[in-house]
Amino acid sequence: MNRRIFFLSFFLFSFLLTLAPLSVDAALIPCGRNSGTASEMAPCTICHIIVGGAGLITWGLGIMTVVAICVIVAMAILYIVSAGYDGLMTTAKGGIKASLIGFAVILGAWLIVNVVLTMLSVDRGAGKPLAGLIQTNAFTFTCDTTSTTVR
Repeated sequence: MNRRIFFLSFFLFSFLLTLAPLSVDAALIPCGRNSGTASEMAPCTICHIIVGGAGLITWGLGIMTVVAICVIVAMAILYIVSAGYDGLMTTAKGGIKASLIGFAVILGAWLIVNVVLTMLSVDRGAGKPLAGLIQTNAFTFTCDTTSTTVR
C-alpha cells in the first residue's frame, strides 16, 4: 500500500513539473538565433560551445545541490524512523555517503571547468583572449565575436 502511494505521489509530482512554465529562449549554446540581441544572433564559434558546456556544468551543479539535499533529508528521516534496526540504519548511512560523494564530484567538475575557463579568458597580449572567451564576472563567461584581423 505504501509503495502505491509513493509511486502515485511521484507520478503526480512529475506531471505537475511538466506543466511548469519554461522559458522559450532557453538554449545551451547562446548563438545562431534568428532574433534577439546582437550577441545571440552572432554566428556560432568554438567559444560559444565552451560557454555552453560551462552553462551545462553550472546547471548540473544546481540540480545536484537540490537532489543531494533531498536525499540527505530523506535518509536522515529514514535513520530516525529506523528505531535501531541495523539494516535501515546502514541503508540511511549509505545513502547519505553516496549523496555527499556525488555532490563532491559535481562540485569538483564545476571548479575544474571554471578554473580552466578563467585561465583561457586571460588576454595573452594579442589584444584578444584565446577563442574570444571573455570573463564578465567571477563565474560568468561570454564570447567576443569581433574580428582580430587588421583591415
